[in-house]
Amino acid sequence: MRVSDLDHIPLRLTAVLFLTVVLAGCVAVPDAGPSQAHLEDRLAETEPPEEMTATVEISETIDGETTQRTETVWLRADGTSRIETTANGSELVIVSDGTDRYVHDLERDTIHSYERDPDASLLEGRFAQPERYLDAYDVTALEETQFDGQDAYRVAFEPPANETIERSASVLIGQTEYVFPLETADADPDERSADRVELWLEQETLFPVKHTIAGDGIELTTTYRNLSIDGGLEDDLFEPPTAADDDTDETEFVFPTIDQYDTVADAEAAVPVAVAEPSADALPDAVSFDGASSYEFHDEDRTQVSLFYRNEAGESVTVTTSDGPRAFATDGDSVSVGEATGTLETTEQGTELQWSCDGLYYSVFVSDAVGDAEGAVAVGESFDLEC
Repeated sequence: MRVSDLDHIPLRLTAVLFLTVVLAGCVAVPDAGPSQAHLEDRLAETEPPEEMTATVEISETIDGETTQRTETVWLRADGTSRIETTANGSELVIVSDGTDRYVHDLERDTIHSYERDPDASLLEGRFAQPERYLDAYDVTALEETQFDGQDAYRVAFEPPANETIERSASVLIGQTEYVFPLETADADPDERSADRVELWLEQETLFPVKHTIAGDGIELTTTYRNLSIDGGLEDDLFEPPTAADDDTDETEFVFPTIDQYDTVADAEAAVPVAVAEPSADALPDAVSFDGASSYEFHDEDRTQVSLFYRNEAGESVTVTTSDGPRAFATDGDSVSVGEATGTLETTEQGTELQWSCDGLYYSVFVSDAVGDAEGAVAVGESFDLEC
């Protein structure tokens, strides 16, 4: 299966596509004002627009520190898009032509291109946000209101008790954008709980002109202003950018193809490598098998399989087998793993062990809450290897 790409820079809490959302039923909405059934019927009957443009205000508050930025976006239903934004002090123009995404740093005059899913449409994904949330969460409030001088609906949702900010963002994003998974780094994401989700829908088009996800020290708000639907956009807006200097650095990054599996046997059957599996005795008592993912890194000509063992709190042990060295492998202290020599490094998230044997590359990541360096080595030495 293909994953889609994030058209906002920088990438922050998105990782994970591929995370399961706990579905819940819908609570009753008071008779006064619009009903949830009426809203669901209207969403089912309303076709997404062919194109739109807007000014997007993005506010992110994390542990009391707020960052804000403003972007101008032009989106079409065929998957083409243009975004003008800033990141790390540089002005960026991000253009998707339906096949590739180009990021032009105007200050440095550099262009990076990324392969993207040709079937993905950022505009259609944005328009589908309300239905995804209605399917996933309980509705706690639904009312008519005003937004930017226009009639709007405000819908408040209550996520399940075990919902995280990250999984809530994955409901919002769905399958419309690339999400570079944190599993590739063998580290668990920051799992903060999501307590509140709110959407404001422009009544005529039902476009989500504002949304907020909040909880556990984080509040993420995106607001669309100066919204124009089907106003007619010029084709040259979506032409790939060209650099002013012929010697401009142009690089291409290809996102991996990612698949998920319920069993180790299913993962091993789908890849050209023998997947190493730890013994149950070597794993911490608190964790159990929680799925596997395969990654095909096209630009590295490399395949990787990661097995995930998690406890109820989401802390984990991740075991990875790869047929090539990782481009962004960690460094560390030298350590013996059976008859092989590997590296062991402690990070803010936990401990990672890496080594190679008979042309394959292995790693073990152990989060701090469930293990330590000694535990990581014990898990690695439990593999049934010849070295």
